[in-house]
Amino acid sequence: MWREFWPRALLTCAIGACSVLGDFGLRYGRSESARAAFDNATHATVGGLTWTLIVVLSRKSVARNLNSVFSCFLLASFIDLDHFIAARSWHIHDATHLQKRPFLHCTTVPIVLWTLFISFSNAFHSPLLEHTSWVILAAFLSHHIRDGTRRGLWFCPFGSTRPIPYYLYVSLCMSLPYILHWLMRLHTFTPKSNDDIILIDV
Repeated sequence: MWREFWPRALLTCAIGACSVLGDFGLRYGRSESARAAFDNATHATVGGLTWTLIVVLSRKSVARNLNSVFSCFLLASFIDLDHFIAARSWHIHDATHLQKRPFLHCTTVPIVLWTLFISFSNAFHSPLLEHTSWVILAAFLSHHIRDGTRRGLWFCPFGSTRPIPYYLYVSLCMSLPYILHWLMRLHTFTPKSNDDIILIDV
């Protein structure tokens, strides 16, 4: 029991600590470029830690699922590329001073993508598509929850929520892997026993 408890507890605390430290870097960075880089690195790290904890909760080897962890890490970082696309510029100042939020920061996007991938996975009986859908959802939600402290969550075309209170935001970041793991267990092509849950490397 304790062998399972400590890795989960450490990863949960690491997600919270990384989120808080990332906010300090964003607030006190010396330059615009440094703040943007620190913020993006935090998004990536939280995304990677989120999927790592999901792997641990599924009682699978992290070493055998590094591809999935790295995929979530990269995707949580690449979401910010939409700033440059919306700004039509590679200058940090232009990308961070947009009049409105860029398209990948709309929380409707990962929900729609998740729904499509789950639908296709059901239609084609593909565990790989199902697995990919959860990686996408984990990466996007970990990113959007962090951003939600400033502007709330944006559900186009319905509008945005109020900014997420700080302590609720940290709690949500730490709880997200547990929520997603629980949802994953409700929808899987494999038996629901812990020993049979399959995580496919992508």
